[in-house]
Order: sequence, then structure tokens, then C-alpha cells
Amino acid sequence: MKKLWAGLSCFLIILGLTACDNADKASGAKLKIACNEVSCKIIEPGLSWIAKHGLNVELVMMDNNVNIIKSVNDGSVDAGVGVHSKFMESFNKKNNGKLVMVTPYPFTTGIGLYSERYNSLDALPEHAKIAIMNDAMNMDRGLRMLQSAGLIELNQKNNDSYSLLDITKNPKNIEFIDMDQTQTVRSLQDVDGAVVFFTHMRNANKDFRSYLIRDKNADEFPMGLVVRQDNAKQPWAGTLAEALRSEAVRQGIKQNFDGVFEYLD
Repeated sequence: MKKLWAGLSCFLIILGLTACDNADKASGAKLKIACNEVSCKIIEPGLSWIAKHGLNVELVMMDNNVNIIKSVNDGSVDAGVGVHSKFMESFNKKNNGKLVMVTPYPFTTGIGLYSERYNSLDALPEHAKIAIMNDAMNMDRGLRMLQSAGLIELNQKNNDSYSLLDITKNPKNIEFIDMDQTQTVRSLQDVDGAVVFFTHMRNANKDFRSYLIRDKNADEFPMGLVVRQDNAKQPWAGTLAEALRSEAVRQGIKQNFDGVFEYLD
């Protein structure tokens, strides 16, 4: 009986500590939000709005999106901003992740094929070198865009997640060079073309509207606040998600990014 009571006491203590932790989050304990250089700039105009709604936030800048969602998943931070929903879902599938994106989703951004050597698709030469993102989800997204423009054809038997191995027709014999998504914009001076996010073009002080082609389904890749599943219903998660749709953040995006992000409402 003593052992039973001891075990029950430990359980109640643990439960009490968990409840206290959640209460602390709601009453002003510091929340850590992981973001990249771009998404940190998105959140910054909303920090005063967030503070007025009772939350104490610390932005933790990271150098790539994989590290953002890894840090959310392992609990190093409370939330993350910078990835789209399908990138998060791909991470969950491959890593047994426990991540969700809080609804409603606020905005999205596009990708395009850019070149600093040629002004049209027709001008791309035989054996053109094109940089493409190497993570599975964004490689699939880029290849579908190139197929819709007629540059390549993909194996229709596999329409789940395309890779370079699924290219069945390549009339121009394009040489694809896969690399981290943050590197494609930096490769523009060395290649004939590159598939680049609008955000990375803007961050590199390049004209994101100068694409040869762009994706036509950006709304299928919403961006928003990523948290662990066990935090999705926490009041602070709802408040942070609301902050991304607040007028302060909207105006900051309009002023700082000039069309790079498109709101979904």
C-alpha cells in the first residue's frame, strides 16, 4: 500500500509540474520561436502585438529550415516559422515527427526558375546547368513546375514525390545540380538557371519577379506557425498564430517584402 501511495504521489507531483509549466507559459514565461533570416523579419513587426497579448517571446534565428523544425520537434524551442505545410509533413513522415501547423494558415510564397544569363526558356541552351533544391518536397515542387513549362517530362507512374530519377524526357539534356534550398540563389552566377524561392531572391536583394516561369499552385504550400502536436491547443499557440495574421505583421510584410508573400484570406 505504501508503494502504491508513493507511486500515486509521484504521479501527482509530475502532473502538477506539467500544469505549472503550462500555466507559466500562459502567464509570461519566455516562449522560444525558431525562424530563419526571412521569417524572423516577418515576426519582428508583430512583437509588440504579441507582448500586448501577454506573451514573452524570444526569436531564435537558425540557418536553415530543417534545423527550425528539428528544434521544434525535439522541444528545444516552442514553435517555428519559415516552412510550408508539405515540408513539415514530409519531415514528420521521414522522422516520425510530431509536428502540426496551427490553423488558419496565414500566407504562402512562390518559387520560380531564374537565370542571370538568359531572358526566356527558349534561350536556355542544350546541356544547360540548372540548380534545384535537394530536399524531397521542394525538389518535387520544382520538377512539377519545370514539367508544366515543357522543359521535362516525369514518370506518370510515380506522382507521389518526384525526384531527378523520375525524369523520362529531357529535350534540352539539362544537367540538374541539386543543393540546399538556401544555396540555389547563390548559384545563379555559376549556372544557366536555378529554381529559387521568392523569399531567397528577395533576401539576396534580387528581383523575385524576374522569373522565367513560376509555380501555379503556391496556395497548396501554406506557411504558418509550427508546433508539436501536444502544444497545438495551447492558448499561446493560438495567439502566436493569430499574430501572423495581425495587421502589424501584414503591414510589415507589405513594407519589407513587397509581394513576396501572399495572404490566403
